Amino acid sequence: TALASLFPEYYEIGQGCGNLLAFGVFDLNSNGINKLLRRGRYTNSATASVDPLEINEYVKYSWYSNPDGLNPAVGQTDPDPDKTEAYSWIKSPRYSGIVHETGPLARMWVNGDYTRGISVLDRLAARARETKKIADNMHFWLDELVAGAQTYANHTMPVAASGIGLTEAPRGALGHWIDITDSMIGRYQVVTPTAWNASPKDTFGQHGPMEQALITTPVIDIASPIEILRVIHSFDPCLACSVHMVRPSSKADPLVVYVRPSVG
Repeated sequence: TALASLFPEYYEIGQGCGNLLAFGVFDLNSNGINKLLRRGRYTNSATASVDPLEINEYVKYSWYSNPDGLNPAVGQTDPDPDKTEAYSWIKSPRYSGIVHETGPLARMWVNGDYTRGISVLDRLAARARETKKIADNMHFWLDELVAGAQTYANHTMPVAASGIGLTEAPRGALGHWIDITDSMIGRYQVVTPTAWNASPKDTFGQHGPMEQALITTPVIDIASPIEILRVIHSFDPCLACSVHMVRPSSKADPLVVYVRPSVG
């Protein structure tokens, strides 16, 4: 409230794509169906369910050469640092071809706990309210702990299997896709919250959530664009989710490093 009274204009700044996606987190029962923060989405002003098959990644403007529009279950990550149209190492995840924002605001909106609006201040307010909501439930989970009880179950690696894990990280919707072949990981793909939020344009020309939030942001002093920083900070992006390597003191061509798993 105090922050909003000082910067009320930020309720109108950084609105972005207006679509929100959450995978759900914090199980309230053993079957994992009931969650403190439920799974769902807010797309084109309507609430709806989530189907993992509707998630696809586009790479037209990303430094990858793999086929465009793949579902992560069959995803590929083939770097192409010389790709002419590309400007990001992040792919462009889309749900049903539509841009979606993830994060605390998405979780709280889908859960019905915060639906005032979508903006810089709304992201900050939702993050604070979510923190209190989780803290208020901690004592229930702590009471479920049994001293000396088994904390994990032994598991035998299958010879072949496929799996999907959809959950929430602090920054938003997090998905893991894995194939097991000959009792080893044969394929693994991850789609991070920042991949959703900081994604570049997709094949349809749609800008990612952060890009859309920045496009209409007014900047008073171009030499000190603090407004841009405030919009970006409201998404709380993770730089490690888009790894870059730079040599700021060198004018030489960029150094490209390929990291491949060892064999044998």
